Amino acid sequence: MKKILTFAALFAGLSFAASAQQQDSVKKDRSEVRQEMKHRKHVRGGDRMGRMENKTPEDIAKMKTDRLDKELQLSQDQKKNIYAYHLDQAKKWKEKQEDRKADREARKNEMKAEREEFLKMLTPEQQEVLKNKMAENRKERFDRGDRNNKRQMKRRDLDRKPVEKPAEKTMNVESSNG
Repeated sequence: MKKILTFAALFAGLSFAASAQQQDSVKKDRSEVRQEMKHRKHVRGGDRMGRMENKTPEDIAKMKTDRLDKELQLSQDQKKNIYAYHLDQAKKWKEKQEDRKADREARKNEMKAEREEFLKMLTPEQQEVLKNKMAENRKERFDRGDRNNKRQMKRRDLDRKPVEKPAEKTMNVESSNG
């Protein structure tokens, strides 16, 4: 009977140690993924697009082709074909980007003209009241967004707290041996 209890305690200890190691590796994997996502978040923002905006279509095609060559070890023929494809895609992307930029500027100018036309209908006092009201609204929108971010951060922190498993069972088995 004593041997059975000893083996049971030993087995319980080993399984507990193994599960603890698995949880540590899962936590490590999660932290690595979190770091990667954090990195991607910063790269995705204005940084990556800004870098792409400043590059010529030839630079973009070369960069993409080189990245694929590293991963796939392309032949010279494949490199040429893929470079030509990426160059064509980059040229199309640049054209669309310029169109979007022109559209954005046109909309911005149109909205500015409409705003000026509307303000001409108001007295100077009414214009001042409207400007103050708009400034308040902007501030409230900004504060509300900040509050939402804080709330989401708290939720994330709550989700990440590790669940502690009670170690009472192993203690009771060991104490019954003596």
